[in-house]
Parts: sequence; C-alpha cells; structure tokens
Amino acid sequence: MGARILVTGAAGVIGFELARQIAERGDELVAIDCGKKGGLEDLDALAAKHGKRVKVLHDDLALAPLELDGRFDAIFHLAAIVGVKYVTDHPYETMVVNMRSTLEVLDFALRSKSGPFFFASSSENYASGVDAGFVKVPTPEDVILSIDRIALPRWSYAASKLAGESAVFGAASEHGLHPIVVRFHNVYGPRMGQTHVIPEMLQRVRERVDPFPIYGADQTRSFLYVEDAGRALLTVLDAALAGASGLYNIGSPHEKRIDELARTIFDVTGFHPKLDPHPAPPGSVARRAPDLAKLSALGFAPRFGLEEGLRACWKR
Repeated sequence: MGARILVTGAAGVIGFELARQIAERGDELVAIDCGKKGGLEDLDALAAKHGKRVKVLHDDLALAPLELDGRFDAIFHLAAIVGVKYVTDHPYETMVVNMRSTLEVLDFALRSKSGPFFFASSSENYASGVDAGFVKVPTPEDVILSIDRIALPRWSYAASKLAGESAVFGAASEHGLHPIVVRFHNVYGPRMGQTHVIPEMLQRVRERVDPFPIYGADQTRSFLYVEDAGRALLTVLDAALAGASGLYNIGSPHEKRIDELARTIFDVTGFHPKLDPHPAPPGSVARRAPDLAKLSALGFAPRFGLEEGLRACWKR
C-alpha cells in the first residue's frame, strides 16, 4: 500500500511536478494551493485522472487553519510567495504569507504526528555570503547563512526562508518533528510564470527583441529542470522514510553564466540577436552553484540537460 502524502503549494512549478510524480507512483495525495499564481486547473485535472487517490483543496494557508483528518507519512511544504519582482514589490506580504503558512503547516504536522516534514528553502539563504567571500562555490549545506542589506526588499524572501528553516529545526528539537530542509537552486520548467530569468528570456525571443537585453551577464547560476527536481525530492523522501533527516541541496552540478544561458536559448529557438548587457539587479549575487555530494550519495543524478529542458519550455 502506498504512502499518504501532503503537498502544499501544489499548483506551483515544483509543487505540481512533485504532485504528479507522487500520483503516478501510486501514493495517496492531498494537494493544497490557493491559486494565487494560477495552475489550479492542472491540479483538478490530476485529481480527475487519478480518482480518489488524489484530493485537491483550494485553501490559503496564511488565512485559514489547516484542518485535515489523520496522519500523513510525509508532508512537503512548498507553498510560498516567490519571484524576485513580486517579492521586491511586496516585501511585507512575502514575510507574512511565507511565515504564517509555514507555522500553520508545522503546527498541523505536530498535531497529527505526521512523518518527515519537508520545508522548501532556497539558495538565497547563503547567497550574500558568496559575494562577501566567506561562502565557497560549489556550496555545501553546512555553510553560514546570511542576508545582505536587511532593508533591501528582495531579501524579505530569504528572511522568510531563514525563519522557516529555524522553525523546522526548532520543532524537531522541542517536539520531535522529523526535519528535512531542501534548498532549491534555480529550478525551471514549462509551467513557470514570467518573473524568472528563463521565461523572461523566452518571452523576449518570442517578441524578437534585438538588441537583446541581459542583466548580470557574467553572473552564474545552476539550472535544474523541474522533472529532475521532482525526482530529487522523491529520492530524498525515500531516504527520509528510512530514517534520514537534515539539509539537502537540490540543483544541477553544471554552473552556467547568464550570457551562456542566453546563447543556449538562441540556439534552441533559432533566434540570434545581438546581446545588450546591463548591470545585475541590486542584491543579485555573482555566483550560485550547489555542492550535490549528499544528494548524489542517495543515487540521484539529473536526466535532463539544459538544452533539452529549454526546448521543452520553448515548445510549451
């Protein structure tokens, strides 16, 4: 008999892929999302396909208590406000929604005595330390976390994720919660909104923008296709159900410059404009790439190369 799993933020790019893979492997799934960024129709279609094994709730965890019956074998808390532009424009809302929803789901996990609790965190939590020179790249999990310029609105997201990590490990220490924190590194996929670098570039290609503006051309990131991200989460889930806990980086081992990303997009789409470099946005760090030794030791390796993933996004 399959596991019973709860996924919050299940209409998001990572959440939906995780929900899809959970359903496909035969587990029972409760999927929650308020639909703030769309995607509820995909969740409803998933439930229709898999019948009683998949239940969808259109709830806002920052506004209403989580009331579910029974224990879950694992909980994935992915619900959060994300996206640099939205976060920068709404820093207080970001803090309120992300912190309230995290505490609500944690309280439910403790009440229900559920199994491993997965908290979706971010590489933003250590990013400023790279530029400051005290965090190495590729970056392992056991590094100093920091925030640069606390008054800068974009850091509200990292602040909420730092608070969430602390709350998860605090609940583990005080109440026996089984903690798993996963730090995502630039996961992308066809269902993403337009507030991330890859969909932004693809949209400029569709509009045939030439010269083609890019921001922070010499900065690097590590891009992981969403289907691989879902597989990585299930790999860690299997380890957690066998007793593992702690922090895990989720990302790609391949570090890519932003101007190289743009040229790869040009090759995939067949559009080759002239690059128009601009400075990176405030708070954007020079390098970001994960050390994946812990995840690799569980047997995980990405299956999708960058070109293959970009081609899937372009076709969508």
